Amino acid sequence: MSTQPRTTHGPLSAPRTRNGRTAGRRPAGAVAALVAFGVLAVSACGDDAPDSSAASTSSTAGPTTTAAPGTTAGAASGTFDAATVERFDELVRQFQDVNQTPRALIGVWSPQGTYVSAAGVSDITTNAPMEPDMQFKIASQTKSFTGNLTLQLVSEGKISLDDHISTRIKDVPNGDEITIRQLLNHTSGLADGFTDLSVQARTPDGCTVEELLSWESKFPPVAEPGEKWSYSNYGFNLLGRMVELVEGKDLSTVLTERITEPLGLTRTFLATDGSGLTAPFTRGYGFGDLGPTEAPTAASDATDIPLSCLWAHGAMVSTLDDMHVWMSSMSTLVSPEVWTEATTDPVPFVFGGNYNGPGLWLNALGFDESGGFYVAEGSFAGYESASMYSPTLDTTISVMTTKMPSAITPPPMMQALAIALYGDAVDFGNGLTLDQAMAPNLGPGHDAGPTTTTATTTNY
Repeated sequence: MSTQPRTTHGPLSAPRTRNGRTAGRRPAGAVAALVAFGVLAVSACGDDAPDSSAASTSSTAGPTTTAAPGTTAGAASGTFDAATVERFDELVRQFQDVNQTPRALIGVWSPQGTYVSAAGVSDITTNAPMEPDMQFKIASQTKSFTGNLTLQLVSEGKISLDDHISTRIKDVPNGDEITIRQLLNHTSGLADGFTDLSVQARTPDGCTVEELLSWESKFPPVAEPGEKWSYSNYGFNLLGRMVELVEGKDLSTVLTERITEPLGLTRTFLATDGSGLTAPFTRGYGFGDLGPTEAPTAASDATDIPLSCLWAHGAMVSTLDDMHVWMSSMSTLVSPEVWTEATTDPVPFVFGGNYNGPGLWLNALGFDESGGFYVAEGSFAGYESASMYSPTLDTTISVMTTKMPSAITPPPMMQALAIALYGDAVDFGNGLTLDQAMAPNLGPGHDAGPTTTTATTTNY
């Protein structure tokens, strides 16, 4: 993993198409209990999975970095100075080496320049190289899209943040008391739903929306509405269903019409069949069978696990470029008044296993905040990723690794890249330093599930 990066100047990639489907290694088997903040790790091996004796990691393919502007929209342009590129390259090497991940995609877009690293290989069986335009599962970063659709409807007066979910959807526990606002910032008190093994076990065969909402509604609440922060995938599936009912269209169509087409996100989709991935894409490894610093083998290939049971809380796929555009454009699709409300008085939270590292993290309405950055993050079998944008610095950072779980997770890795670029100009709370951000925050025996934090605001 210590191979010196090859640095080039020029476009990130050739034009990409939407054609192509995943190769057919369909997963079948049992579902493990490991859950990374509400997005499962499935313990299943494909019937025709490659021999597990295949190479476990790629030490032969080093990072390919680009220090020139990509094809995405935004203010970031030009080339970072050599010292900054060297700092970024070293962080990428550390991220790969500690995690023993076969590959990582990392991007930094700022007024000072653009840096994109495609490190490692996209398939440990074939040793095909990682490319910057490869698609991957974004898991709970999907929530930022579902949340934004909700805020758009609020902006248009079609719903109110203080509406109770029972006015749209029946049979929701405490639905007469739970508001749209509380669903968006995880203070509804609803159970997570998806992390229960009885729901996870259905993932390999897929779910309908009706089945998913019915199963998740059976779990008793974990708190009274507004009492405390408690992560709920069920809550975002309810928001997705509400969007469908208000618009009279399926969620995939609404996403296309309101977000992906207007922003030109040509490789971002809500999976409606299978893995949702289209070529070119990178394979992902880890069903929950790997340690955070353990290298995967081909037997840990989790790429083809279907996404329908994740739906509005985690079933989208995207690319590094598209996530850059998305994070820097979220606020433009919502009225200024509603966006101000969405970012006012966010709720402090802590994920189990110290997943986000020692910095301060806040839950706004449909997305996270840290150090002045808007943040989306997700983890699902085979993939971990996070993206963030600072409107003050006009800077986007995105990190993706194709191994789950990781010892250095994407959220603190993003913070480390920001500190490497801006130093003391960024403050992620709790006195976070670059070394602290890069310290492994998940180890043997880790618990990556969500914990709860008492809500400290008064308007939830």
